[in-house]
Amino acid sequence: MTTRIPRRATRVFYATESTTRTKSDGEVIRVAGREQRSTTFREARKFLDDLGVPGGVTLWTERSQQTNAYADRRADGTWVSLDRLTGNWVPLDKPEQGQA
Repeated sequence: MTTRIPRRATRVFYATESTTRTKSDGEVIRVAGREQRSTTFREARKFLDDLGVPGGVTLWTERSQQTNAYADRRADGTWVSLDRLTGNWVPLDKPEQGQA
C-alpha cells in the first residue's frame, strides 16, 4: 500500500515491520522489514495491524528534523507508546470506531 506524503508535510509517521535473522554464528539479530510512510498514526498503526506483525512507529517532524520513537506493536498484537516524561513504554488503548 502506497501513501502519498504531501511535499510540505510537517509530520511523517514511519511504520516498520520488525523481523529477526540468524547469523552464521547462531546470533539472532533484529532487522527491519517492510516499511510505510504515513501522515497519520492511524494509517501507520493499520499497516502493522493488517500485516499482523510486530514493529515500530517513529515520528519525523519538520521543526526538529529528527525521527523519534512513537509506538511499538508487540508480537501478541498489543500496542505500547513511549511516555516522553518518564522514558517508559505504557500500554496504548485501541481507539474506538470513529475516533482518531
